[in-house]
Parts: sequence; structure tokens; C-alpha cells
Amino acid sequence: ISLIDDSDESIIHSSEQFTYLSIRDCKNKFNIYLLYSTRPKNQTKNYAIHIDIYEKVSLSHRGSFLYPIIFPFLPVYRVAYKVDIPRKNENMKNCSNSPCIHGKCIMYLNNQQNSSFCQCYRGWSGRYCIFPHTSMCSSDSLYIGISALNRSVCICPVNKFGYRCLLTNTICEMDKNLTCQNGGQCIPASAYMISDKNFICICPKGYTGDQCEIVEKKIILSFENDIVLSQSIFIHFIQMINNNPSMTTTTFRIIPFTQQLLTIYWSRPFHLIFIELLNKIYYLAVIEKNYERSTTITKMISSSNRCAHINELFNETFVKMHIIRRIKYYHLPCQNYSSNISCFYDESHICLCYDYGQKRLANCLDFNHNMKFDCLGQSVCENEGKCFQDAPDCPQKSTCICPSCFYGIRCQFSSSRFGLSLDPIIGYHIQPHASLMHQPNIVKITLTLTIIFMIVGFTNGILALITFNNKTICEVGCGLYLLGSSITTLLTTIIFGLKFCILLLAQMALINNRLLLQIQCLSLDFILRACLNIDQWLNACVTMERVITIIKATHFPKAKRRQT
Repeated sequence: ISLIDDSDESIIHSSEQFTYLSIRDCKNKFNIYLLYSTRPKNQTKNYAIHIDIYEKVSLSHRGSFLYPIIFPFLPVYRVAYKVDIPRKNENMKNCSNSPCIHGKCIMYLNNQQNSSFCQCYRGWSGRYCIFPHTSMCSSDSLYIGISALNRSVCICPVNKFGYRCLLTNTICEMDKNLTCQNGGQCIPASAYMISDKNFICICPKGYTGDQCEIVEKKIILSFENDIVLSQSIFIHFIQMINNNPSMTTTTFRIIPFTQQLLTIYWSRPFHLIFIELLNKIYYLAVIEKNYERSTTITKMISSSNRCAHINELFNETFVKMHIIRRIKYYHLPCQNYSSNISCFYDESHICLCYDYGQKRLANCLDFNHNMKFDCLGQSVCENEGKCFQDAPDCPQKSTCICPSCFYGIRCQFSSSRFGLSLDPIIGYHIQPHASLMHQPNIVKITLTLTIIFMIVGFTNGILALITFNNKTICEVGCGLYLLGSSITTLLTTIIFGLKFCILLLAQMALINNRLLLQIQCLSLDFILRACLNIDQWLNACVTMERVITIIKATHFPKAKRRQT
């Protein structure tokens, strides 16, 4: 966050930077003071607050905001801004209408008049990046400009601090048992956070807690054979809060046709779990009066757990009554069908039957049966994919569920125009942000088969290359064709292995470089297909030469075979 002026030098009068981590800083307010470099300030200049957002690990630029100071004559100007951090940098637009000599022109995300600025390369500064400047930032940091004291302003990577990013924060280099456990990523605490914690951990799937020391709650659900499962189901987690409305969080799972078992890892507190199939069919899965973390719940879902609609419990006249007039009778189904019903629902509630003393009553909760899954308007899912997050407020995880013929972390890939390729066959089975051990069995089997194919292909290609790389064999055309075929076979094996590795790592969200993914998408598939076609043509040439040899016999000498 910088205080800048509109001069050609584009001086940064003062700046502050801090690390924002959503799982730690959600709903927190940051108070900073930006001071003018001179007293009194230059009244002939216009001033503005410039905000740059960078990813801490990769230091890639995600976007910038500009907030002009409207009343510069005031000695103190207090402002409050709410900045929505873009979830991806695809929204960032470059421009070409500004003469950035040694930099690139970037549009502000909140501009209304298409305002832009020049992001200068290292060693240059100024409004149009025309003033040379010797950067004092460390080699692994990012240079963004110069201050009024002619000092470089640097963006530090993880575990580095100082105005030149030369100092190292060693808190995350301590004994792993004292910092993050179970493969969690350690992030040093921000100087702006008033806390007794020196670091925070970003936990992998299956773990939670301040140091990732807590195993997430495991729910294993199975279904009776008489329940017709849809391929996709919703799981609704409901948390009961004293003197407050209940909080519902929904996730989504796809069940393979041959599988009747569903395993869910969940780190948020809950007291009820409802399963929703297609056509608004609900089942009460779990009731947990007192939430206990790091436990395993195993539940068999039977037809008796199905939640009936009020149309099945009351007559048509009663159903057409206003909700205020009929909801007072909702205790009756629990009393009249005490042994056969555990829950029921209407157009705006879902009700749970429970025992209270000698009576059986209904506890009804507000429930949105037509909820929109777009992550509260912040969905990054493409091609009409549904976005799910693990909490309505301050979510830590989000997942895209893709419609038919689309797959990928953001449903950005389509399989409708593919032939027989790895991407549509195995791509949508790979779970993002999950380790190899937590991947589906089909992914593990595919990885095993790929390793076997690689070993066999390398062995076959190398042995064939050694065999046919012989002067005597290459005296005839078949020898040359077979030598070329052994080279293309070896090359095909290498490219296939590289293609599978990139696909696996990209779907697991371990590779996020879009330029690399775009290059491999345009090149590897083409090269792989070309190698396969070349190998087939070489084998066809071998067949044709053998046919000609049989027909012409002795009238087809070696020299002529080599020429053909």
C-alpha cells in the first residue's frame, strides 16, 4: 500500500506491506499510516493511494487498485476501503495506450475511466519507466519502485523481511514438531497481527489445528441396496448455535456406479448431516448432539432415514395453508408416525423428530432447498460449474463441481471434442489439493500402469535402437525404417510419460504456471500424435518393401531397396 503522486518521477512517499492470509485474517481490519515525505506537502501535486496485490509464494502480480485523495488540502485525510482480492489474475488487463518504455502497462481493477500505470522492470523507475535506478532489492525479491529517499521499494518472498529483503525469518526453520506437522506449510506471522503466535500453518487435506496436529473428522456412509443412488449427491452439514440461527454448509460428492461407500473428511463443527439426492430426496445421516473432533463416524443409510415431504403426511387442503397457520401442527407427524419417520420437510424448512420427556416433538430449521452454489458470488468455476466452499463466512476451501463433458480445477477443460486422450479419460478423476495417497483408486492404477508402460517402452526402445543401429542391417530400406521406428517409439514413450506427469501435477494444483500449461497443451499432444503417425508410416513402409520383395524377388537388389 503506497502513497504516490502524479509527477513524472512517480515518487512513493511512504508505503506499508503486510501478508494477508484468508484463514487467519478474514474479517480483520488493518490500520496503517501513510505520511507525506515533506512538510508541508507540495500543493501543486495530486496524491493517491496505490494498492498492489501479489501472491506471496510466486510473487506474481494479481492486480492493483487506485484510490485518489479527493481533498488534498486537509492536513489529515482518513479513509476506509474494503478491497476485494481477486481470486485469480486472469481479470488483470494489460493496456497499450501508455508509453511504458521499460515496463508494461497495467489497468487498475477499480478504475472507471480506464486509468492505468506502468509497472517498471528492475532497474527503472518513473511514471513511464524512463529513469534508470540501481535496484537494491535482494535477487529473490521483487522491485516495484523508489521512495522519496531514493531507496528501492521491495516485495519480500516467504521467510524474508527488511526493506531490502536481506533478513531471514527462521521461525519456520525450527524443529518441525515445534511448527507445522503432517506436511503443513509454515507461514511467519505478520507484524501487523497482535497475537502470541509467531507462525501459522496451512494444513493439507485431512488435518487441521494450529499446527496441523488434529486429524479431521472422518464420516463413512454406506447405503442399503434398496436406495437408488444418483451419481452426484449433496451433503448438508448443519451446526446448531445457541440463540442464533443454524448455519448450513454444503459440499458435493460423486459416487462411482460400482461403489456404495462414501468417505468424507470434515474439519468444521456440525450437529446434523443430511444427504440430498436428485429430485429433492433427503436422508438424515448423522445426529451428533455434542461435536467431537478427530473421530470416525460410520453410518448405514436405510430407507427409514428418508425425510418425507409434507405432501406425504398431510392432505392437500392442509398443505395449501399458509406456513404460519400450518407449522404449529408439525409435531403431529412425529407423534403419529413415531416409529417410521425421523425427519420431514416443506418448501422452506427441514424438521427433525426428537424425544422430549414423554413426548415426541418436531424441531424445524430454516433450510433453502433452492440454494445457489456460486460461493457467494465469488465463484471461479467456468462453464456453469457449481462452486462449493466449506463455510458461508471466511471459507478455507472451495471446490468446483463440473457439468457433464467438463473437468479441471475450475471446469476449464472440455472433453466433448476430444478423441481418445488422457485428459478426458483420467483428468476429471484426479482430485485437486489432495496428495497421491488420497487420490481415487483409478488414478493410482493409472499411475502404476503408466510406470510399467514407461519401463517396458524404454527397454523396448533402447534394445531396438541397439539392434537396428547396425551398418549391415541399414543396407536395406527395412533396416532404416526399423531404426527410425525404434527412435520414434523411444520418443513417444518419453513424451507420454511427460504428458501424464504434467496432467497429474496440474490437476493436483501443484503446477499453476498458465504459460507452461498452455505450451504443453499446444505442443505435447501434437508431438505425441505426430510420433504415433510417423511410427505407423514407418511400419507401413516396412510392410510395403516386404511385399515388393516377394513380388520382384531377385529383381529387387539391396541398393534399390535403400533408394526407395
